[in-house]
Amino acid sequence: MPDLAIGGVDGPLDVDNDGTMDVPGFPDLLVKDGNQLWLYYGAHSHHLDETTEPVLVGATSWSPYDLIAPGDVDNNGHVDILARNRTDGDLYLYPGTGPAGEGLGTGPSRIQIGSNWYPTNRPLITSPADADNDGTPDLWANSPDTGSGLYFYPTVTTSGHGTPVTVGSSGWLAFQAFS
Repeated sequence: MPDLAIGGVDGPLDVDNDGTMDVPGFPDLLVKDGNQLWLYYGAHSHHLDETTEPVLVGATSWSPYDLIAPGDVDNNGHVDILARNRTDGDLYLYPGTGPAGEGLGTGPSRIQIGSNWYPTNRPLITSPADADNDGTPDLWANSPDTGSGLYFYPTVTTSGHGTPVTVGSSGWLAFQAFS
């Protein structure tokens, strides 16, 4: 999972604080380049970096991570990312703190929200935001357990994720990717 569309990091924005969004949001892209993590901004033309140069949000150690885009986990109005370390199985929340990608690749601000998420026991992970409509993002993962099942993890928060619910009992290891 080298690149990840993460929604509009820099918008929509209410720049004059009148309660109305003044700047529309366009999908942005996180790109792992070796050990670095870059944020590329989308534009109205559907081209990247038309109005803003890419920003280095993580300078080192990103090569062993898979990236997941759950939306705004901590409800602060900024896009967050989840990162699974394939080496040690830890799952981290990187809270976004600003419109220029602040917090998305900064180690000291990360929060560990899970462990044992090794690629061998949870090969694919995704987060299509709030699947159960409870106001919090959720996770989906497949597993070689119980005949290659599909698991739903409700309620991703800054303190962890919900207990998995088996929603598919076989055949889910044949998939190459989740969207």
